[in-house]
Amino acid sequence: MRELINSYKPEMLWSDGDWEAPSDYWRSPEFLAWLYNDSPVKDSVVVNDRWGSDTLCKHGDTYTCQDRYNPGTLQQHKWENAMTIDKSTWGFNRASNLDDYMTAQELIDEIVSTVSCGGNIVINVGPAKDGTINPIFQDRLNEVGKWLKVNGEAIYSTKPWDNCQNDTATSDVWYTVNKNGADVYVMMLRWPKNGVLELGCPELTKTSQVMMVGLPDVQLNATRESNVLRIMLPDKALAPTNWGSVIKITNFKVL
Repeated sequence: MRELINSYKPEMLWSDGDWEAPSDYWRSPEFLAWLYNDSPVKDSVVVNDRWGSDTLCKHGDTYTCQDRYNPGTLQQHKWENAMTIDKSTWGFNRASNLDDYMTAQELIDEIVSTVSCGGNIVINVGPAKDGTINPIFQDRLNEVGKWLKVNGEAIYSTKPWDNCQNDTATSDVWYTVNKNGADVYVMMLRWPKNGVLELGCPELTKTSQVMMVGLPDVQLNATRESNVLRIMLPDKALAPTNWGSVIKITNFKVL
């Protein structure tokens, strides 16, 4: 491990296979003391929590707690969701069938709900023995890439909305806000059948604008009815992506 650090100077060190014995057995305390105090990356390195059977979800810069950890709410400690596209294995399994793989929609659901709650997401792909990537993995990653190409501004360089991560009126809606907290991103994972999105968390101001990311020239109408903000969506055929759309509300306020 020290050779790895000295040779490659990684910014992230992700330990695994910790469950067989406690941290003292692996000599994790000694190694981490060196890593944080004397190693060449002591001022920048970040580690996870898998350093022994006694450290999971207790010690580390980021908590992974368990595979596919996704609490659905803000956490006090930095955390990440480590998951794999093939739901049955972390490696490559030629016997896997189509139902074993997460769909593009499921992957985007996982990304959105994780980022909305302040988590980092780790998406594993198991290569074949010759290092090639199975076409179904490529397809899933390409679909996620297409979605992020349009909607990435709601994911990258954003932060959780402290007041509301998951909408109170529509469960398939998650939120992030931009760096200065003035604009909110409404990540709508399912298109409502009646074409009207009902939101329980944000409120408009006199200067608010409501638009769909990827459709910059289309302004959306919104009205307040009781405690629900109703947004009239454009024709679904205009949706810029297949796997959920993002609405940006500028200069919003909290209900």
